[in-house]
Amino acid sequence: MGRIIHVELTSTDVDRTAVFYAKAFGWTTEASPFIGGYLVASTGEGDGIDGAIMSRQYQQQPAIAWVEVDDLDATLAAVADAGGSAASDPQELPGVGRLAYVRDPDGTLVECVSRCEVSRRRCRCGGPGPGRRR
Repeated sequence: MGRIIHVELTSTDVDRTAVFYAKAFGWTTEASPFIGGYLVASTGEGDGIDGAIMSRQYQQQPAIAWVEVDDLDATLAAVADAGGSAASDPQELPGVGRLAYVRDPDGTLVECVSRCEVSRRRCRCGGPGPGRRR
């Protein structure tokens, strides 16, 4: 597909950053049940996507777009053929699907996500997918 579905903002202080986005834009956050130093952010009602605020201990780039793909393995091959590279091994994230970081030829980090089957905006394998409203 290639559509941006989620964005991660990295921070040296996730709690301080969450307070900033709450005060400035009305975002609400909750801790991820899967990884420490990672807050899932609801950005409001209507069109748009949700995101996350995560510790820079995981990635140094200030913002990382999640791109939805149909087939993660085929996408990793296409990234390499296009001059990019894999930046992580594929992994499973419960309630979301398979994902992997890649870098474009300039080194920009992007996360590719092949979602689990989605029904009524909820993943059949557990919880809401990235960018999906609860």
